[in-house]
Parts: sequence; structure tokens; C-alpha cells
Amino acid sequence: MKNRYITIYMFGLLFASATLFNGCKKSDLSPAPTTAIDANDAFTSPGKVDAAMVGLYNLFSSGRYMNAMLLQADVKGEDIYIRQSGNYNRFDQAYRFLEIPTNTQQLFWEAGYQLIANCNLAISKIPVAPLTDSDKKKYLAEARAMRAATYFNLVRCYGKPYSLDPAALGVPKSDVPLNPTSELLARATVKEIYDFILEDLNYAAENLPASLNKISRLTLPAVQGLLSRVYLSMGNKWAEASNFAKLARTGHPLDEKSNLLNGFYKASGEWIWDLEYTADNNPGFVGAASFHEPYDVGYSTFRADIDFHALFGANDIRKQQFLISDAGYGDPLLRDYEVEDAGGFLMNKFYFKDGFDGSVVLMRSAEMFLNEAEAEAELGNWGPAQTALFEVQKRAVTGAVQSVNTGDALKTEIQIERRKELYGEGFRIFDILRRKETLKRTSSSHWFKVTMAPGDNKFLMPIPQDEIDANSKIVQNPR
Repeated sequence: MKNRYITIYMFGLLFASATLFNGCKKSDLSPAPTTAIDANDAFTSPGKVDAAMVGLYNLFSSGRYMNAMLLQADVKGEDIYIRQSGNYNRFDQAYRFLEIPTNTQQLFWEAGYQLIANCNLAISKIPVAPLTDSDKKKYLAEARAMRAATYFNLVRCYGKPYSLDPAALGVPKSDVPLNPTSELLARATVKEIYDFILEDLNYAAENLPASLNKISRLTLPAVQGLLSRVYLSMGNKWAEASNFAKLARTGHPLDEKSNLLNGFYKASGEWIWDLEYTADNNPGFVGAASFHEPYDVGYSTFRADIDFHALFGANDIRKQQFLISDAGYGDPLLRDYEVEDAGGFLMNKFYFKDGFDGSVVLMRSAEMFLNEAEAEAELGNWGPAQTALFEVQKRAVTGAVQSVNTGDALKTEIQIERRKELYGEGFRIFDILRRKETLKRTSSSHWFKVTMAPGDNKFLMPIPQDEIDANSKIVQNPR
């Protein structure tokens, strides 16, 4: 048997449809797509090419892929934890770093390589499709940027951080459509995967038209933001990380502070990239907001750690993201009082709509200001770092004063601001890993306490057993 996921000789590109996610219930972690078009027919007209591209975005936004990554990235850190009882056994193993090669979390690998296989198919077919040269460049740029984003997610979960060990094993690299007779793929190094990611993103940055502005698809600012993230993760490309952050946020000014209490379910001018869901095309109860919401209409199993909650001052509008409504889910974004529960605090940052038609933010300008601040601080440019940091602080904190910190004090201040501004958006564990920090869960909120130093093998997700069984060249991650 050939490699089950990497050699996933595709049955066709997924096509956007009203039944794509099949109205999942709480028990449906990975609802199956139901509509597809034949791969050989998918690129025979401009309309079909665009439909095939929409199919890539639908794969990217599936509950078992992007939502799963966003959620596990936060619950593996120290600021958010999962309720010990009544957690539906979702993300329990991730929280305790006890994933096994056969658990459902490994659907993330399958979904990622299914998406990569579809991207590779698109990249091979677009050059010969009946399109104008400009459209070919545009669609190729989108497909390559999507492939790069997918590899970035996978290599950060299954490989060691680039900043720690770029020569370590990463994930298999596939850049062409595969079939049952294709050669089995071994794992490439982390550096080889990052080089591949940068090659794709730089192509996209050079070829995506600046006129594209639909943020549920990859635009030039979104690609520039991805470049900023990748360079930040490398730990030695600070100037590039800062420069691309500046480019990405151009045209996306920070919102008014009141928008921080609007539930993060509807795109605003600050948003650079998002997942856009409709009432009949969504991941249902496995959407990210379901796990954060405080009214028990979704999973409602994530809580804020008490020490994290204490970081927010009374003059910080983001402290109101922990307030819930007296009217309950009947008026969910009213903010009346805090509730301590299961050792921590309920959160009300994200509004989980009963129609499942809310958007999920993937990138916004606040992150880009913080990327810029961190990169400039690492370069020793204290003034620019303080200025970029202050843009985020003055928006959220009444009476904020620009920092005069330098050195490690400023770097620490920037990381605390990242935690307060970006929690729940899928950053925390990756920030810990790329900065080679020790994960310390010591507060009373955490029912599973842990101290893990940089390089601890438990940070690595295990490769699915099906992949190991199907591909003799795959080496399992140590635990």
C-alpha cells in the first residue's frame, strides 16, 4: 500500500457547495466534503478554474484542519486551558501533550496533505488552462501561497522550531501531483521546508495583483503578513520580518477600541485574512469560537488561566472580553460581569453564532505591529520597537504611555502584549517554541501542570500511525 496521505492520488479538486461541511453536530470532528469535480475537467474553463480555487479555500477552512490548528496552538500554552471534566475529549490529549499516533488529532496531518495534493494539482494544471497570462499568474500565486501556508502549519507542529534546529527532521516535501506509482517520500529537514515555503511566498508576493481585496482569499497583504510570520519564526531574519509586517498592515489601520468587544465574528478594516463561513457552509460545532464561548451553546470548554487574566489592567478594554451578558446567549455581547469557572475565567472574546455563519480571523494589523515591535527590538532598534508596540497599547489601554524600556525588559513587554492581544487566535505555543522559551504551567488553574524546556520532544506531534504503516521512509517523532 502506498503512502496513505502524502501519495493521496486525488479523486478531484473539492468544489464549493452548500453541502460541503454537511451540517456537523458536536460529535462530528471531521465532516466529509460531499461535492467534487473531476480533476481532468476542473481546469477546462475560467469559471471551473475559479471554482477549483474556491475548493482549495474550503479545504483550508475545514474544522479538522485550520480550526483544529488554531485551537491546539492556544490550549498547549499556559494562558488558556481545557476544562478537566465535560470536555468531550476534544483537545484533552493536546493540552496534556499526550497525543498518540492513532488519535483524532492526527486528522490535521491528513487534511494538510490532502490540501497540499490539491494545491500541487492546481499548480500543474493552471499553466495549460485556457486563461490569460495575468490570470495564470494570479491563480498560481494563490495556489502556491496556500501550499506555503499549509506547509508552515505542518512543519511547526511536526518539526522542531527553525530557530532551535533547522537541520532537524521536518515533514515530507511534495511539489508535484502524486499517484499510486509515485516514489515514497521521506521527511525533509526543517530548513528545506522553510526554503520551499519562502520560495512559494516570494513568488506569490511578486505575482498577486495589488488590486485583489477579498480577505477570505489570499491577497498581497496576507502574503506579506505570512512572510513576516515565517521570517519571525526563523529567529535570524528580523529586518525582513519587520519590513513585511509594515507592508502587510498598509491599508489596514487598527480599528477603534470598541471593535475589540464586537465578538470577532465579522470582518473589519483591521482584518487582513479570514475564514468566511455561511449558514450552510461551515464547520458547525467544531469551529474555533465554539470552544471559547461562555454560554454552553457550543463546546464551551476553554477557560482563561487566572494568572493570564491578571495581566489585564482595569483601564484595558480587553479586560471586558471576559465579561458575559446578564441576558445570556439571548444578547451574548452585552458585558455585565465576570464568571470564574473550573479554576479560571469564562471568555467572551469570540461570538459563536447559532447560525454558524461567523468569520474567523487569521491575520490582522495588530499582529503586524507586534511582529514589527519584536523584530525591531531584536535588532536593538529600541525607538521603533517602542513606537510599534505603543500603537497596540494606546488603542486598548486608556491613558497608555509609550514604553521607555529597552533590552530584555522591552522584549518581555512585547511578548506580554502579544499574549493579551492575540489570545485565542492560534499563536501562543508557536511563540513559545520559536522564541526558545520554557513552557511553565504552574498556576492553580491548570489541572495538568507542566514545565517543558526548549527542544523537549513532547512539543512534537506524533506522525499518524497510518502514515508510518504505509510509508517505510517515514521516521516517527520521538516522545
